[in-house]
Amino acid sequence: MLCILMLALASAQAPAGAPPAPAPPPAAGDVRPAGAAGQDYRVGPGDVLRVTVYGHEDLTQTITIQPDGSFVFPLLGTIQVVRATPAELAEHIADRLGKGLIRDPKVSVVVQDFRSQVVFAVGEVTRPGPYPLAGDATVVEILARAGPLSPNAGTEVVVVRPKRQVDKPVLPEDVSSPAEAEVLRVDMRELRAGRLEKNLRLKANDTVFVPEATRIFVSGEVRNPGAFPFTSGLTIRQAIALAGGFTPDASTKNARVVRDVDGVSATFKMKLDERIRPGDTIVVKAKLF
Repeated sequence: MLCILMLALASAQAPAGAPPAPAPPPAAGDVRPAGAAGQDYRVGPGDVLRVTVYGHEDLTQTITIQPDGSFVFPLLGTIQVVRATPAELAEHIADRLGKGLIRDPKVSVVVQDFRSQVVFAVGEVTRPGPYPLAGDATVVEILARAGPLSPNAGTEVVVVRPKRQVDKPVLPEDVSSPAEAEVLRVDMRELRAGRLEKNLRLKANDTVFVPEATRIFVSGEVRNPGAFPFTSGLTIRQAIALAGGFTPDASTKNARVVRDVDGVSATFKMKLDERIRPGDTIVVKAKLF
């Protein structure tokens, strides 16, 4: 429907009886990478490119960049790619063809298959592993490809951005200093709430790590004692609700919370509407008869 509406608007705006003007071929360097919103992708070994020289079908080629970063092109021989963008590569080819081979060549380069730059998805995802970085990929896009998330996944996603080329995932605990990598955090609850500006754009070599949710534990006079995911702002009353609620014998006025404080286990008597911390154990006592 949207396409039909756009065509109808275009027809209504065109002069009556005027034939539509043919679309001009792109100028040298004009690139529209398949599946990429921007033109800052830098091609590398393994990428598959469609190189079009307009008006010269014999020169239009689908090529794969070799491990040494080069490819062979008719009339030009070997072309070395040094992390060029598709637009830069198209301009380079047009410039060389224009030197005594073709008059005013028009060239475009489209990335058909992104293979040289990858990001890694690890942690509580169904399909962990490397994923090609196709244009302006985001955290949500990569998680959609690697997902669904496991039931144990937390609400925060950690993105580790190394400051060097890597060939495997880099986890937060692997980073000993900011000079090695940048550690970024994305709160999935903000994205679900519609704050799409928080949807981080990824770069080559990024690791998208989905950690397991921090747990709290509920025991004693509750219907379903056990471990439950912690979320920020969780109260004792809400945690007890996760555990199925009180049993008929439960004391419903307060609860005891066992908490690690500087490596030492401490017990606190707390009201039901007080907030708990990650790792807390809530103990619901039986009421006194």
